[in-house]
Amino acid sequence: MEAKRKLIVNADDFGLTPGVSAGILYAHAHGVVTSTTVMVNTEFANEALQAAKQFPALGIGLHFVLDEGRPLSPSPESLVDENGVFLRGKELIASAEKQDVKEELQAQLQFLFDQGIEVTHIDSHHHMHLHIPCALEAVMEVAKEHRLPIRTFSEMRDNGVLRTTDCLRYDFYGEDHITAGYLLRLFSELEPGVTEVMCHPAFIDTWLENKSSYRFTRAKELAVLTDSRVIDWLDQHKVGLFHYGGL
Repeated sequence: MEAKRKLIVNADDFGLTPGVSAGILYAHAHGVVTSTTVMVNTEFANEALQAAKQFPALGIGLHFVLDEGRPLSPSPESLVDENGVFLRGKELIASAEKQDVKEELQAQLQFLFDQGIEVTHIDSHHHMHLHIPCALEAVMEVAKEHRLPIRTFSEMRDNGVLRTTDCLRYDFYGEDHITAGYLLRLFSELEPGVTEVMCHPAFIDTWLENKSSYRFTRAKELAVLTDSRVIDWLDQHKVGLFHYGGL
């Protein structure tokens, strides 16, 4: 009998640093992570994707980056500063133009296609596609063109025009919520349908200090996501684990 409650456990930031990528792969091989999304504009993206090819059951999507590092498209003027680095925060939100966003998204997706990745879905770094109206429009258009699901907040679902989950839980995050008890409580609240639980596991490395303010808690996430109590609970309660490619 097919499971009524289905769960996607997606690890963001694949490719951010070697330790982040290794932690995500470990959480997949030895824990409950079923899916990840790749930051393709980092110096570690290529090696991360090569390593991921050893794990064919792991769903791989695009972690669309608009506010970190440099773009892959040639000249997205509304997205970058005078040094060609992505704008951030309110400055980015005020400046971003849909065509630039769309071209950058297509360039980042093409990077994955060129690597032979069967892309499962699109989400974005810091949820920027959900915070910038023109970016959401661009992502929806490109997702429809490529028939890809996207991550969206539960209250923003577009009545089934795009494939997405029934619910997104992004509260497994931050020092106070990273315990096996909290994650099991979250799992016990799963409704019928498909839920994505967002996570950020990692092995801590020296690169992470310069790339993210969210550091040591990632190692705690890794420990929780590979905790036998968490694995056993999902098995006992017949929650179906899969990735966005199964939507």
